[in-house]
Amino acid sequence: MTNDRLAILVDFDDTAAQQNVAETLLKAFGGSNWKGYREDFRNGSMNLRHYQEKAFNEIDATIEEMGEVICGLAWMRPGFVDFNSYCQSNGIRMSFVTNGLRFYVDALVHKAGLKNIPAYAVNVGGKPGNLQYSYPYATKDCWEWGNCKCKVLEEHRENASKIVFVGDGRSDLCVSQHSDFVFARSTLLEHCKNLNLAHQEFGDFYDVLAALKIGIPNVWNP
Repeated sequence: MTNDRLAILVDFDDTAAQQNVAETLLKAFGGSNWKGYREDFRNGSMNLRHYQEKAFNEIDATIEEMGEVICGLAWMRPGFVDFNSYCQSNGIRMSFVTNGLRFYVDALVHKAGLKNIPAYAVNVGGKPGNLQYSYPYATKDCWEWGNCKCKVLEEHRENASKIVFVGDGRSDLCVSQHSDFVFARSTLLEHCKNLNLAHQEFGDFYDVLAALKIGIPNVWNP
């Protein structure tokens, strides 16, 4: 067991989940405009918050219907269940921190048979075409992403001396710079390399689990 209390924050879409779950739902249910919104987000003319709100408000299906369907279209990344068990057995506080929507996080976690994983996500409710969004972890300085992952990290830092982050994308760039160690892939991996952040590439959660079992210098001693 480590002498330092450890918290691990895990991004959801394309990280804990093997797919970009939001985009998977939009491909299945989205209206005629969602790809245009996505392109606007990618080229920087629309922020993630507006892209997500506009795209999902064009879907006719209810949240419950989308939650049922996504369980047949997306799944947790290989090794995640074993990684979660290791965290629970070793007193590691593990949480999801995502700009994605809570209903699909909950659906996939339930599908995997997992329980009691805190999820810092975007809350959404209401009827198709008139969904209501709430951003409990937003800040005025990080409004465009919806939730501020750095705010969540700061809250975890109050009860943990070391923070590990696991992620992949643009919304993870800032929080990675405030973490003690990063497991990274895709865009985040290049960011960590460019800034010489303490990190390791991962393909699945078996990679993360293997690293934890060996130990992370100055962060985690198994």
